[in-house]
Amino acid sequence: MSEAPADSPSSSSLSRRRSLAGISTSSVTPRETSTLLSDTSRALYSPTPEGLLNLRHIHLLVHLTSSKDIFDFGATPLRASENSAALALALQKGLQDTYLLYQLLAFSARHLACLHPSQSETYLEQAIALQTHGVSLFNIAQLSQVDRSNCVSFLIYSGILGHHLLADALSFRDQPIDEFLAEYAWCARLHRGVRTIAASSWPLLMESELTGMLSWSQEYLLRKPTGQECSRIRVMVAASASLTGGERQACMQAIDFLQVGFDSVLSADWEELGKEAGSKGNKHQMTYSWSVVVAPEFMALLVDKRPESLVVLGYFCVLLHYARETWQIRDAGRYVFEMVEQCLGEAWRCWLDWPRRMIASD
Repeated sequence: MSEAPADSPSSSSLSRRRSLAGISTSSVTPRETSTLLSDTSRALYSPTPEGLLNLRHIHLLVHLTSSKDIFDFGATPLRASENSAALALALQKGLQDTYLLYQLLAFSARHLACLHPSQSETYLEQAIALQTHGVSLFNIAQLSQVDRSNCVSFLIYSGILGHHLLADALSFRDQPIDEFLAEYAWCARLHRGVRTIAASSWPLLMESELTGMLSWSQEYLLRKPTGQECSRIRVMVAASASLTGGERQACMQAIDFLQVGFDSVLSADWEELGKEAGSKGNKHQMTYSWSVVVAPEFMALLVDKRPESLVVLGYFCVLLHYARETWQIRDAGRYVFEMVEQCLGEAWRCWLDWPRRMIASD
């Protein structure tokens, strides 16, 4: 397997994170999210940032505004100006809603941990403390009504938190697959809960500065799969005697979303797919969204290491591999695939032929 990245969080951090609320197989409601975030803010990590900003925070702010790739999520260069405008909007909203500002600074620290391995422990501690305090402030803020004044902040916070959580989950390299899957599902559940709260104000958001981005994102997630990359695992799931009807449906939905991701990544003219919504879009959108848009029942199958779900995860590793130029993902696709293949063993090896070839070919 690949060596662990220098910025990998420790296993003890993983244990503290996951012990907070466990892994639930049910959908996360706003009330449940309130409890989860409250528990998280109290127990996730002990450090709490100082009340006043200091030079360390200024350093993070400067890096946030000057780094060219911190918000590089695989979008085309044509969207650089859009990213700059989005950052300006996020900082403006962060001054109004400080939970967002803390998360932005936490994300900056997380990026620096990746860039400077020799100082990764220091930057990761900063990221942990800032993110935890931001979650605590968000937990208080979301008890109030989501309205026109705060809906944009909620949504931006949800997006940045999601990228941060994904980077954390994919960076763990010193634990068995059981712990990785539990961490991955835990991060997905937390992100799904925050996203649910933000999405509760959808009509207001569609009248905000984010309407163009949201229109494209909504259209993207409603697309029908067209390619054939996942056709073989559809046959596998359909023929499975061990899956219940609901579990089979959850797997099929996860496969549909995967195929939409492949349709974008493998299309030579994928930019055309988003033109009707007035945006070039992001061909790696599904890579970042998949764990949140799949059914909680599917995530439960992953945590239980059900073979069919692990094969589907093996295909998702190809999407990760295609996004390896992004700093949050890097070699995670290859690494996670190796864990999946080892866990499944020889009996299921034939179902992983296509993702194995795709990952080995680059």
